[in-house]
Amino acid sequence: MTQSPAPSSVWGALQSRVRRSPAAPLLTYYDLATGERMELSAASLDNAIAKTAGLLRDELDVMPGDVVAIRLPLHWQRAVWWGACAAVGAVFDPMIDPAQAVVLATDRDHLAPAGRARDTVCVSLEPFGLPSREPLPAGVIDHALAARAHPDVFVPFMEPADDGALVRAQRLVADRGVLPGDRVLVVPDDPEADLLMLAVPLIVQGSAVLVRHPEQGDLDAVRRTERVEPR
Repeated sequence: MTQSPAPSSVWGALQSRVRRSPAAPLLTYYDLATGERMELSAASLDNAIAKTAGLLRDELDVMPGDVVAIRLPLHWQRAVWWGACAAVGAVFDPMIDPAQAVVLATDRDHLAPAGRARDTVCVSLEPFGLPSREPLPAGVIDHALAARAHPDVFVPFMEPADDGALVRAQRLVADRGVLPGDRVLVVPDDPEADLLMLAVPLIVQGSAVLVRHPEQGDLDAVRRTERVEPR
């Protein structure tokens, strides 16, 4: 029996994970400042990514190679946006000047550069992805409302290109000694947080535990509760 080729993109790796174990946790999010905890299976995360990818491609006309400026904290929505960018072949860039991007994805606290990109999308950090509680400035798109209109399944026009993320993640797996099935702790000051929250768990068939505001709670308790390997 001929085996399917290994995925070359984060989106492809996510689809493989959804086929293999859709209900197993892929990402668990904590905010130790508020007590919020949210767990997403591979299927749940894929649905959220599909809706955002549909918004990017079908509503905002984002094309392969276009740059999406990211101004989001360590949050499960950040993983959604990385996956959506991978699905449409766009570049997920947290460092670029929004004026050089086609879309700016930002939370409410970082709306100052709104309008510098062609489109600005405000991503709500409310629990369960609920819409922003307060009205947004004119011209700013409410991600929660806009993405809701798009399907739960995204079908790319072509296979997303290899952006090197899985290769970088594989190196990180080796450097940090991450083992198959590991639950990986991700904190805001880790320079490799973006790789750790999505690409690394997909490679090792494990999961990520994202912790925002770790200084405001008991991080060791999270480690114990979530059975995070101390690597």
